[in-house]
Amino acid sequence: MRLFPLIFAAAALTVSAADKPASIKLCYDNVEVYPWAVEGRDGLNIVQLKMAAQKLGTKLEFVKIPWARCLDELRQGNMDGAFAASFKPDRLAMGSYPGGGDKPDTSKYMMMDGYSLYRLKGSNVGYDGKAISNVTGAVGAQQGFSIVDQLKGMGVRVDDGTRSADDSLRKLTAGRLQAVALQTLEGDNSIQQAEFAGKVEKVSPPLVEKPYYLMLSKQFIGKYGDFSKEVWNTVAAVRDSAEYKKAAGAFK
Repeated sequence: MRLFPLIFAAAALTVSAADKPASIKLCYDNVEVYPWAVEGRDGLNIVQLKMAAQKLGTKLEFVKIPWARCLDELRQGNMDGAFAASFKPDRLAMGSYPGGGDKPDTSKYMMMDGYSLYRLKGSNVGYDGKAISNVTGAVGAQQGFSIVDQLKGMGVRVDDGTRSADDSLRKLTAGRLQAVALQTLEGDNSIQQAEFAGKVEKVSPPLVEKPYYLMLSKQFIGKYGDFSKEVWNTVAAVRDSAEYKKAAGAFK
């Protein structure tokens, strides 16, 4: 009769193991976006996710590929998750945001960032919080980034033929663009580099500020529904933790 408790305990362990994968496969853009994803070391997104994985008791596999492909791999279920994605309704066909509904649970974001406009020093290109002024040519943006749609919605001609912030800035300094729209922290870092310092300046106010999320595939959520919620909750908890804030504050 003593076998029954052992059998039940073994069954419980089997169910528990089945409810949590040994490893989660996550993709992210192969273009550097300071400070979130940087070359040669862990950016803050990776730092945050590794802290979350430790608390969750699972391993992470990171795959760095072009962003459009990353989202398509997420849609197919070849990736369990993708980061860091701002909310766009058309991305709901690719995977799920925290909460799993038609709109994300905004309390479960990974980080806050946004986009700002950058112009040649002395240029009269401006932004008043609603419209971009004094632009007769193209404004540059990175291919596949959400700001492209916003710029087009303002009636601006967009050149999204570059993949990196630095390449966009090179087009600007070469006179091929009148301004560029870059993720703010990345843009602020780039214009301090010797190549652009003293030549490019930021326009205020920002074009937009918004949260970015870890998306999970519909296939992953279908298999690990409860654990998916735990993943999103843990990512948010790490974001607000003293440990992560210390790491972010020391990041240069």
